[in-house]
Amino acid sequence: MSGLVRSLKYASFRAGRVIGICLLMAIGFVFYFALLDGTRFTLENLLPRFPFMLLFIGNLMFMIYGMLDVATYTQLTLTYGCTRKNAAFSTIYMHLVQMLALEVLMAVCCVLIPAQWMSMDGKTLCLMALAIFFMSSGLALVTGVMIHRFGKAAYIVIVILASLGGGVIGGLVGFHGGTTVVMDVVMGFINLPVILGAGIVWYVLAAVIFWFFIRKIEVRV
Repeated sequence: MSGLVRSLKYASFRAGRVIGICLLMAIGFVFYFALLDGTRFTLENLLPRFPFMLLFIGNLMFMIYGMLDVATYTQLTLTYGCTRKNAAFSTIYMHLVQMLALEVLMAVCCVLIPAQWMSMDGKTLCLMALAIFFMSSGLALVTGVMIHRFGKAAYIVIVILASLGGGVIGGLVGFHGGTTVVMDVVMGFINLPVILGAGIVWYVLAAVIFWFFIRKIEVRV
């Protein structure tokens, strides 16, 4: 079995695991937040939450696993006798499989769920999700390189930035009285095709940075 086939096989397993985790967590959090809101467990109340939960959980899992890939997945791939080129290619393949799988699931949900139950147009939601997935996956690649290169200092900086970002978003939601109002304001200032294009360009740039780093990476066992 060639190194490329081995790396793609491992990448497929790794992507499948993340997709499964996203599905289970999305289903669980749909019921959890409905319970917190005191919402009745009906199809009309639960189903529209699922694609949004896939978006948020998917974004979170892509970031968490993506940041660890350089230190875990990449190292394991190289110890299996795969070249650095194989490892880089399989990492990009893994990200695309994850994004495509969740995007297809969200599209199917938006088609099957009645439009009057949804708080956002299905096409808009899917485009926004794809843009966010590209951005988060690219950010995970870059932060993974930084963490591998600078260690604890990079962790601290990333945590501070993530906390600041979360605080700003939480403050906006609290000030305006809900996520729907904030989303309406945000959507009024962005052009989704442009944002999607920027997300793809950013991911390509992050992949190039990742490749230049991985070319000289040392295997740690």
